[in-house]
Amino acid sequence: MRKGLFLLTLAVALAGAAQTALRAPRRVMLVSFDGAGGLELAERLKDGTLGPDGFARARRDGFSATRLTVVTPSLTAVSHASISTGAPPSATGLVANWLHLANAQLKLRTSAFEHPAAVETLWEAAARQGKRVASITWPGLSQGTPRQSTPVGIRYLESKPPHSVFWSATTPLADALLLPSGVTSFSPPKSITIPAPTAQDTKKNADVSFVVVDTTDDGKRGYDEILAVTPAGEIRARSRSGGWFALTERYEKDNGDSDVLFGRWGKVLALAPDLSRVSIYLGDIGRTYAQPDDFRRTLDRDAGFWPDPPDPAFLRGPNPDFQSFLEQTARFADYFATAFEVANRRGDWDLLFGYQPIIDEAAHLLTIVDPRQPWYTKERAAGAAAAMREVWRIADRAAARYMKFADRGDVLFVSDHGTRGMIRAIRLAEILKRRGFLKSEKGPSAETVAEDSPTDVVNAGGSAMIVVNRTRLPNGVVTDERARELVPRIVAELRGVKDDKGEPLFAFVGTADEAAALGVAHPNMGDIFLIAAGEASFRWGFDAGSYVGPADYPGQHGFGPDPALDGIFFHVGEGIRPEQATVFDSLDVARRVSSRLGIQPPKAAK
Repeated sequence: MRKGLFLLTLAVALAGAAQTALRAPRRVMLVSFDGAGGLELAERLKDGTLGPDGFARARRDGFSATRLTVVTPSLTAVSHASISTGAPPSATGLVANWLHLANAQLKLRTSAFEHPAAVETLWEAAARQGKRVASITWPGLSQGTPRQSTPVGIRYLESKPPHSVFWSATTPLADALLLPSGVTSFSPPKSITIPAPTAQDTKKNADVSFVVVDTTDDGKRGYDEILAVTPAGEIRARSRSGGWFALTERYEKDNGDSDVLFGRWGKVLALAPDLSRVSIYLGDIGRTYAQPDDFRRTLDRDAGFWPDPPDPAFLRGPNPDFQSFLEQTARFADYFATAFEVANRRGDWDLLFGYQPIIDEAAHLLTIVDPRQPWYTKERAAGAAAAMREVWRIADRAAARYMKFADRGDVLFVSDHGTRGMIRAIRLAEILKRRGFLKSEKGPSAETVAEDSPTDVVNAGGSAMIVVNRTRLPNGVVTDERARELVPRIVAELRGVKDDKGEPLFAFVGTADEAAALGVAHPNMGDIFLIAAGEASFRWGFDAGSYVGPADYPGQHGFGPDPALDGIFFHVGEGIRPEQATVFDSLDVARRVSSRLGIQPPKAAK
């Protein structure tokens, strides 16, 4: 029986290898739809949510799997590193989005997006074998270090608070001192000035000035348009109620680049004709960071400035503005698809890594599916579900644009994880503190872990890691002998922690040796690995009242093996026979792409 099963498995593997090797070498584009769950996409394809030219065409014309099995923990940096190397986190060393690197000071954290994998990546293997590589913000290709850069590439620009400004008039508007040339107002023009800070570059903080006008000659006072103006009174942009506008400016020099386009998006949220309600939204200022310079300039022209992701602030409060959130989502998706089209016209690459983050951006905020969730009402849940359907449609339209490349090369769609609805959050540091395993102190603004604490915590969505402050770490306080006694004690106590219904709070608690079966054991993992149980995630901080509280996001990932959190997989290209499988292993992606490029896979690929 086992021999027969082995031969069947071998036959399937050989058939797949023959299929992917056909007509190599090929040009290949690999696009990740961050947060796209395979089972959810299967339902979207089944219920008619999506059109015929995106994911449906990819399934119709090529090889696909309902689920791309992803590594543990199912986090963006972790999964993308394994897709890119063909190796598990235990080999890449990227075990969370934020890392405590082995032998680093206890409280020091490093972004896994900015830290190179410990093994060779697909882009490094391709370049080593003479292939040209490009990247449109692929996670892991931060363009920040030699090992994480490509000759043609765009850097992802993370949003930072203050992310945006929501301004509303609270007093009568002042009269405008001047009106832009060529503009007529049939009611006295009014003036607005909004302080608009930027988190990206504080040197570019600026007040934004507006003039409110009445453009209708009907003998009535009825304001209907807002003009953004320069200090000299020239028009920068104009918009009416419900309309978006772009405020752009060029800098002769910025961070070593010349002639750089900056901009921010704004929206007139409300403009009552009698000015009883005036409300304006301003997003953060952004620019595109890309190389080479001619690529950046073409992006500025065709894709515009970096548009910023959809703003969570639109969904806060009792009346979420789903429409504005979706409009931002569509703009964000369009930027990435247009960037691909610009790169495609260049043609100076054999392997292109693409990225679409919109499903993940939305799912964290719109996975409102359970009455026990703190955000849940029937109305909000229905609105969130409708908005999430539209996000999938936006992603599907982007997929249709990528699929146009299938006539000239291979198109592969993958993702890093799905999303699980969250009800509660666990403050692991508080649990350890109460049991005497962690020491805290009062910080400038909040309670924090003390420098001489025996342990610290690295939270990672649905998983967490505990690091023992060993004496080999800078300023460490725990000897190896004491650590050998301490780690089993912590594991035993945490395995016994129950919730208010008597159920275990953790699905997994284990030492590095025990975590090896999950493929996550690495010195960067620390000493203990945990996975939260059920609809709970980990949250930083302390709370004297309770170590279990409401979730901080409606949707989360970063858990252990779970079919509902697996990703998507599609491969379309010449000679790829249309076929639908149940599962495909994310650790096989790098080898499959390498085969189509006609190169050897990354050295650590399984």
